[in-house]
Amino acid sequence: MKRVKFYIILIIFGFNLCSYAQDSLFSVAKKSMEQERWIEAQNLLLQGLKTTKDTLLYSYELAWAYYSNKEYSQSIKTLQPFVDNQSATSEVYQLLGNAWDEYGNPYKAADVYKEGLNKYPQAGNLFLELGNLKYKQGDYKDALYWYEKGIEAEPLFSSNYYRAAKVFFMSTEMVWGILYGEMFMLLENDTERSKQMSKELLEAYFSCLRNENGKPVADFNNNIIVYSDSYERKNLLPKIYNSIMQECCNNIKHLNFEVLINIRKNFILKLYKQAPDFDNIIFDYEKQLIDNSMFEAFNYYLFAYGETKTAKNWITQHKQQWDNFNKWYKQNPIKVSENNFFSRYNME
Repeated sequence: MKRVKFYIILIIFGFNLCSYAQDSLFSVAKKSMEQERWIEAQNLLLQGLKTTKDTLLYSYELAWAYYSNKEYSQSIKTLQPFVDNQSATSEVYQLLGNAWDEYGNPYKAADVYKEGLNKYPQAGNLFLELGNLKYKQGDYKDALYWYEKGIEAEPLFSSNYYRAAKVFFMSTEMVWGILYGEMFMLLENDTERSKQMSKELLEAYFSCLRNENGKPVADFNNNIIVYSDSYERKNLLPKIYNSIMQECCNNIKHLNFEVLINIRKNFILKLYKQAPDFDNIIFDYEKQLIDNSMFEAFNYYLFAYGETKTAKNWITQHKQQWDNFNKWYKQNPIKVSENNFFSRYNME
């Protein structure tokens, strides 16, 4: 009886040791990938595939290693068997589609993304990739169609806001770039993308708020419409937006960082006074920031990388205010859901 128990213990120990070895092998492979040692990572993952039960996990990472090393045909060959697998995630379809695109077949890539959407209709990453395909082709209306569909499908996925903002920053409808860009910043912070967006947001405001012949002009609703006829949906920017913004600028003679913050604050206060039923998740959150005395600090966070010296000086001189904001901001993130998100098509 003791001998049987010993064998059982030995079997269990051997199984745990094997599992540990698998985990260790996978971790080493991931480390190699982080250091961009793609061939080394491939060899480790191929070794792991010989004994692992979780072949999809290893195959996905292997396909990623091939993709990163520009071995797109190998990436496709590795992932293709899993597309009909019930456990295949939207990321599997995304990587496979990306590999087809880089391999020179964007039409096959689109088919893969759409196949993934049939399985995961709320996968924001697949809408993103369909938009990116159109963006590469210079078809910005179609690109926006997919980005905005992605926002509606998965409102917490930040990349579609980012890409939509970038498209609008190239248009005459800068206001949508500003709003999508700010929504992106509310969802994603402290990344290279958010730092870049911070700069572009400030540049966009300064391009829309300007002084012409001594007269302040708020030009957020240009008459030259570029993207608003996207398919069946129209430009829904309310006239009240531009009129109140113009009202906030009437006595402005010089625009700078501090003046911009005051314009934005006065805009929100006037908006909710003149149109108390106006419904917009971004403006609602800005009103919350104002009511909690956090709006000034929030703007220095939002535009910090647009004027780094100005922001650093303010933060240094208002350390307690800045610390209070960071604490409050972490505890009170914007509340986004499938029924409460920003899109130019639900602008009321």
